[in-house]
Amino acid sequence: MQFGDKIRLLRKRAGISQKDFAEQLGITRRALVYYENGERFPREAGLIDKIAGFFNVSSDFLTDDSESIAMTKEEIFLEEAKAEDKLRGKSEAKKFIETTKCLFAGGELSEEDKDALFEVLTEIYFDSKKKAKKYGVRKNKGSKNPPTD
Repeated sequence: MQFGDKIRLLRKRAGISQKDFAEQLGITRRALVYYENGERFPREAGLIDKIAGFFNVSSDFLTDDSESIAMTKEEIFLEEAKAEDKLRGKSEAKKFIETTKCLFAGGELSEEDKDALFEVLTEIYFDSKKKAKKYGVRKNKGSKNPPTD
């Protein structure tokens, strides 16, 4: 995992926006975007130390590409959606995940209601897969590499 991937993941876990994090570091948001996208690397050693200190990790951890951060299933899903250029789908999925988390974690649903909601979501998922199969919607639609049947 590269430097930019690490700081993006750590920043998102910390729940801090690019704008706010850039202000904390004393850099422009644009510079942070370059770092997170792997397009540039900070020239100042002090900035790397500052980022490491903010996240309570070592500078070596941030700069050593062989070191990785264990990602949750949600993070893996969102990263893959981004990598496949499904920005709209990613955005909708992210909103759905956040809303659903609230319902399950801090919402006012009873345990029975949570189970019922989960069953409905599962049913919707399998129903949509069945319809996609019936009407021939390709799983890799939009992919740069269409499936070879």
